[in-house]
Amino acid sequence: MAIAETLARLIDDRLTVEAGSTVEATISIGPLANAWADSFQEFDVRVHGLPDNWYNLASERIRVQAGQSGDVLLVIRPPHEDRDHPLGEYRFDVTLTPLQGGEAITLPGRLLALAPGSTELRSRLLQYLPAVFRGDSFLSRYLLIFQSILDPIEETIDNTHHYLDPGTTPSEFLPWLASWVGLDLDPELDEAQQRDLIRRAVELHRWKGTRRGLREELRIRTGGRALIVENFDGMRLGQDASLGLNTNLGVRCDQFIAVTLATNGGRETSQQDADALVQELKPAHVGHVVRTVPAPSKSSGGGHG
Repeated sequence: MAIAETLARLIDDRLTVEAGSTVEATISIGPLANAWADSFQEFDVRVHGLPDNWYNLASERIRVQAGQSGDVLLVIRPPHEDRDHPLGEYRFDVTLTPLQGGEAITLPGRLLALAPGSTELRSRLLQYLPAVFRGDSFLSRYLLIFQSILDPIEETIDNTHHYLDPGTTPSEFLPWLASWVGLDLDPELDEAQQRDLIRRAVELHRWKGTRRGLREELRIRTGGRALIVENFDGMRLGQDASLGLNTNLGVRCDQFIAVTLATNGGRETSQQDADALVQELKPAHVGHVVRTVPAPSKSSGGGHG
């Protein structure tokens, strides 16, 4: 039996899409005729007439069991700028070739690729020309070439504010954005930590040189909890005392801080790294000592620093 007797169709064969957006069509085949009982048919799927970089097939094969149907998704996304393939109307075909032999099936389709914001194949740049040229259909389509180049530039300008937001700027812009607030980002920090540091940079600068500022920046950079005692090289009675963490007794030392960094299973922080980090963040005239300890489990209790 000829394969052409099977039911094949391109659902949504007349497609319209704006550059940079996506449109989908389903290639469907089946159910197979009764003569194919107790067997299956496999088809090779190919698209002709569309630029290769404009579309993707979910699969290049359709396997159809007897009495059943099969389909594959065609996703089309014209880029904002393609110097070799201007926006406009494209006639294309989807070819289904049976691998077991037989006649190929051709499904025709039409794609209308428009500039962003357009509802027809007409460039918005016509509005800037004298009225006598605005009715020229060829000129309207010709200007779409230049519009496809200008639209991405205008879109970038319209979204400049996103580049200045630590939460939305692309990751490669983080060092540049950090330089605006006087930060040198540690490349070992993960992206979430870098964004948090930049977002809170102004607040951290206000508390620079204080116990609060040091504790918060250590938390962001290491993910651990810092217990900080001022003017003692160990524990003293008060809110900084934490049983099992900084319980070593010390002596009074003016212009000195003792930092106990309780890591919580996040990024590994060595004693040497913690000491270097405190050295960088504390006031230059203040001495320090640093210890790293594992954080107590939630069930074990403990004080709060």
